[in-house]
Amino acid sequence: MIAHPSRLALVLLCSVSAASAQGIYAKAIEKAQKVADQESYGGQVSFPDGIAKFLEVSLTEAGATVPPPFVMSAGFAKLAEPLRAAGKGAAAEQLEGILNKLVTDAVPLAVLTVRGASGAVALDDLPSLRASRNALMDTLRKGAETKIKEQLRPLVLQAAEAAGLPAAFETFVAVSGAKIPDTKAALTALADQAMNQALDHVFKYLERQERIFRNDPSRANDPFVKAAFNMLR
Repeated sequence: MIAHPSRLALVLLCSVSAASAQGIYAKAIEKAQKVADQESYGGQVSFPDGIAKFLEVSLTEAGATVPPPFVMSAGFAKLAEPLRAAGKGAAAEQLEGILNKLVTDAVPLAVLTVRGASGAVALDDLPSLRASRNALMDTLRKGAETKIKEQLRPLVLQAAEAAGLPAAFETFVAVSGAKIPDTKAALTALADQAMNQALDHVFKYLERQERIFRNDPSRANDPFVKAAFNMLR
């Protein structure tokens, strides 16, 4: 219900033709409510404004969450299990602990790069963004993920260095007797895996928030976010 409809809203409501009153009336009510919603925020709300606010708030929240542990490969488990059985599992546990920490440390870095890259993706095509329950995040990820990873990779590699990953990996290789032809490439692959897990965690959080607000825009605490998701309905 609109308590104080704007002049434009009243014009919309009064312009209903008798021939198809029921269908057009419902659409006019919906349009009037959106206009009234926008005007109640001082006329400053636009769809891009609301989506930008959604990303700002949700990315901040995502940065404060704890991701799942690093998912070790089957190859690592094959090497680590005999060591643990022989009471020499310390090297494997140290490496696993550092990789777990790296994923956690990479989450705020992922948030930083997603926030920086999101402005380069057009997120204002309402018809296409109504196509699915995660169309907003699908569009952002498709349009920006390559750039995000390019910017995120060196940050994660620096974090890996600071966390002691190279030394822990070298120790694990020596103790396990693993044959690694290119240890630098293997280290980069481990850091990339941590990066991808952290980035997936951030996007999954954003996707979950998108679904929540699409289902019920009133659950958004911010009026700009609420208005934007009302426009997506």
